Amino acid sequence: MDKKTKDVETLLGNPKKAMMAMAIPVIIAMVVQNANNLIDTVWVAGLGTNALAAVGFAFPLFFIIISIGNGIGVGSSSAIARFIGMDDKRSADRTAGQAVILTFVLSLIMGVTMLIFIRPMFEAMGAGIYVDDCIAYFTPVLLTLPITITGVVMANILRSEGASKRSMYSQIMAAVLNIILDPLFIYDYGLGLGLAGAAWATTLSMSISTLLLVYWYFVEKRTYLRIDFNGFRLDRELDRAIFRVGLPASMEMIVISVVSMIANIIVTDVDPLNGVAIYSSTWKIIQVVMIPIMGMGSAVVPVCAAAYGLRRYDNIKEGYKFAIFSITAIMAVVLAVVLFAADYIVTMFTYTEGTAVLRDDMAYGLRISCIFIILVPWGFVTAGLFQSLGMGMKSLISTMVRNFIMIPIAGYMAVTFGTLEAFWGGVVISEILGTVFIGLWGLMVLRSLLRERKGDVPSKVVL
Repeated sequence: MDKKTKDVETLLGNPKKAMMAMAIPVIIAMVVQNANNLIDTVWVAGLGTNALAAVGFAFPLFFIIISIGNGIGVGSSSAIARFIGMDDKRSADRTAGQAVILTFVLSLIMGVTMLIFIRPMFEAMGAGIYVDDCIAYFTPVLLTLPITITGVVMANILRSEGASKRSMYSQIMAAVLNIILDPLFIYDYGLGLGLAGAAWATTLSMSISTLLLVYWYFVEKRTYLRIDFNGFRLDRELDRAIFRVGLPASMEMIVISVVSMIANIIVTDVDPLNGVAIYSSTWKIIQVVMIPIMGMGSAVVPVCAAAYGLRRYDNIKEGYKFAIFSITAIMAVVLAVVLFAADYIVTMFTYTEGTAVLRDDMAYGLRISCIFIILVPWGFVTAGLFQSLGMGMKSLISTMVRNFIMIPIAGYMAVTFGTLEAFWGGVVISEILGTVFIGLWGLMVLRSLLRERKGDVPSKVVL
C-alpha cells in the first residue's frame, strides 16, 4: 500500500483544517492570477479603448476554452478525491491519466477548429470594427491551447490529492512571468507586438507553468498520485466518473460565457461606444473581489469528496457550513472597502485621457454589485458541494438558473430605462434570486444525505 503524503492525511482529516489548508493556497494563487489579469488589462488600456473592447469581446471565448480544462479538472478532482477517500489509489492514478489525455486531445481539436473559424466567430459576436484586433489577440491563445489547458487540469489534479500549495506555486509562477513579459512584448521598447504581445506573454507564461507540473509528476515523482500512460486505453467507467461532474462543470462556464456575450450585446445597445469596455472591465474587478469566495468554493470539492468517499457525512456538513460562514464574514470586510474605494479602484483601467470617460460608470457598477456579492458565498459553496458529491447536473442547473434569469431581467431594465445603471440593477436582482435558489436546494440535498446516514440506509458512493 502506498504511503499517504502529509497533504493526503490533511485532506482526510479535520474538515475545517482541511478546508483552510486547501482554500488559502487557492485564494493566494487566485489573487496573484487576477492581479496579473488586471495588470494585463492595465497594459492593454495603454493601447486605447479599441484594445480594451477587443479584449472584452475575446474574453467570453477564452472563458469557453478554459471551461474545457476547468471542467475536466473539477471532474477528475472530484473523482480522484473520492477514490482517495475510499483508499483506492490505483483508480485515482488511472483517473489522473485519463484526465490528462482527454484534455490534450480535446483542446487540440478545439484549437484547430476555432483557428479555422476565428473571423466569422468574432463577426457573429458583433465585434464589428474590432474584429482584426480580436483576431490578433486570440490567435496566440489558440496556437498554445493543448499545452496551457493541460496545465489547468494538472493543477486541479494536484489539489485533488491535497497538494494545494504546489498547485499555487505553479500558478504564481505563471502570473509573475506574465507580469514581467507583458510590457516587453506589448510596447516598442521591447518586441512591440501590441495587443498580440499581451496574448503571447500570457500563453508563454502558462506553458512554462505546465512544464513545471510535468516535472513534478514525471521527473521528480514526489507526489502521491502517479500519472502513468503505459498501456493507456480509454476506460468507460473512469471517463464516466470524470464527465459526470466535468461535463456539467464545463457547461456551467460555457453558460456564463454565453450570457456574457449576450450581455455585451445588451450594453452595446445602451452605449454603443463604451458599453462593452465598461461592463467587461468592471466585471474583471468584481471577479477579483470574489476571489475568497471562489477559492473556498474550489476547496469544498476535494475536501467534501474525500469525506464522501470515507462515508463521513458529518464532515461534509461541518465543512460546508464552515466554508459559508467564514467566507461571508471575510467578504463583509472586503465589500466595505470596495464601497469606500470604488472611485480609486477603477482608475487602474481609466488612467488615460481616452479611458477616463469610463470612470463614473465603472465605479457605479462596482458599488451596486456589492449588494449581491455578500450572498454569493452561499451559491458558490453549494455548487462545490454538488460537484463533490458527483451531482454535476444539479450544479449545472443551478448555474443555468442564476445566469439565464439575468438576461430577461437585466435586458428588460436596460431597454426600458436605456441606461447602464438600470442594467446593473437587473444584474443585482437576478444574482440574488439565483443565489437563494441554489442555497435552498443545497440545504435540501445536505439534509437528505444526513437523513440517509441517521437511518443507516446503505448507499453507493457516486463515482
